[in-house]
Amino acid sequence: MEVVDDQSGTTRRTRARLSLADGDVLPVFVKRPSRSPVARAFVAVPRLSRAEVGFYAELRDQVPVATPHCHGAGHSWLDFIVVLEDLADSGATVRSSTDTLSADEAAELLAELADMHRQWWGRTGSHPWLTLNARRELRLGAVLSPSLCRLGLWRVGSTVPEPLRQALSRYARNRRAAHASMSTGPATLIHNDCHPGNQFITADGRAGLLDWQLCRAGPWARDVAYLLATSLDPETRRSVERDLLADYRHRLGPAAPNANQAWLDYRRHIAYAVEAMLVTAGVGVMMPKSTSQTLLSRAAAAAGDLDSFGAL
Repeated sequence: MEVVDDQSGTTRRTRARLSLADGDVLPVFVKRPSRSPVARAFVAVPRLSRAEVGFYAELRDQVPVATPHCHGAGHSWLDFIVVLEDLADSGATVRSSTDTLSADEAAELLAELADMHRQWWGRTGSHPWLTLNARRELRLGAVLSPSLCRLGLWRVGSTVPEPLRQALSRYARNRRAAHASMSTGPATLIHNDCHPGNQFITADGRAGLLDWQLCRAGPWARDVAYLLATSLDPETRRSVERDLLADYRHRLGPAAPNANQAWLDYRRHIAYAVEAMLVTAGVGVMMPKSTSQTLLSRAAAAAGDLDSFGAL
């Protein structure tokens, strides 16, 4: 094995070239536990590695969204490994976490998500761990979110304006009730972390998603709100979000909620995008501070524009 690149954040990510017995060379992208004890615990306790291994072992071939090919994956309580194709070698373009999408690029990825949501609408019970992941997140979030949000607010300073800081604190203290109001309606398969750093463009131009360790059963609006809040600059989002949401509903088909309910659900789920970026900033080892601040600034602007915490 020749190591091309080796980095450690939420997980340890190694690009390598494997020399096979038949003489071929296989470029791979290997995910393993982070070098950081804090990051390892962050992945191990909520069993995020189980989710990613489960996705590639059980779900990948049933998902219409473009995803990396998986050569093999396995996990135990404290250890895991996922061996994927090296997207950079395949001609794909992997986005940076701070990239901004155009309206057309966001629409393309939303269409992919709508196809996935429609396919899995009300069917996640066939894989019980998807529902268990959602329940585990709810329990852990109720315990950890208040302290991590306070720590995140301290670390990001003025990135979050004062009125929103107060709303975030109320949200963190009442997280169970907030998520109960977010989780009405049938569950579907959601990626749950589709910020720009987890997006890529295939060699033939398709929008795709990687890093499926947060996938679970959940409400459609989680993915839609998270994508638009973190991937669009505020001016673009303000001008296109209603049209993009209408296009998503049309693509989703008969299962789609009516326009008023969809708009309310979208506004509410922006709150989770803000929380997720704030927790990321609070933990500190998951992405660089400047990156989490950029994404948080976009999500906070969306929450302010749409009165997301008021909608809860």
